[in-house]
Amino acid sequence: MSIRVQLADLNRENWEEVIDLTVSREQRDFIAPNLYSIAESRFLPGFVTRAVLHEGRTVGFTMYGPDPDDGEIWLYRLMIDEDHQRRGLGRAALREIVVHVGEVFGAPVLRLGVRADNVAARALYISAGFVPTGQTFGDEEVLELRSFGEAGA
Repeated sequence: MSIRVQLADLNRENWEEVIDLTVSREQRDFIAPNLYSIAESRFLPGFVTRAVLHEGRTVGFTMYGPDPDDGEIWLYRLMIDEDHQRRGLGRAALREIVVHVGEVFGAPVLRLGVRADNVAARALYISAGFVPTGQTFGDEEVLELRSFGEAGA
């Protein structure tokens, strides 16, 4: 049986739980704090912020939507709290994100950037069907998922 999570709207009841989530010390250089991401989302029209819930508990955070520079749908953030990692929750959240992007945005492509030294995240995305585009953005490699129905997430 696969792990199931839900994506819940970020709201006044759960946003403080989300900002209290954190990744391990080794991962902190890879992802902005959730408070920063929530603030950033307010300046990105059309972006979605969601709490990741597992068995009724807030275990992660995600943010995605149309990039203002290229209009493509980008996964800006996906994090699972350090106390809940290595249980398949990131993979389950990624599955839900892919479904939501297809349903809400009707997007044929989902893009993301990941640093090469973020080995665990890169492995997750590649195993879920994301492929390198050959592009870079700063110190991040750009990956994309084109075939949502065939995603291994």
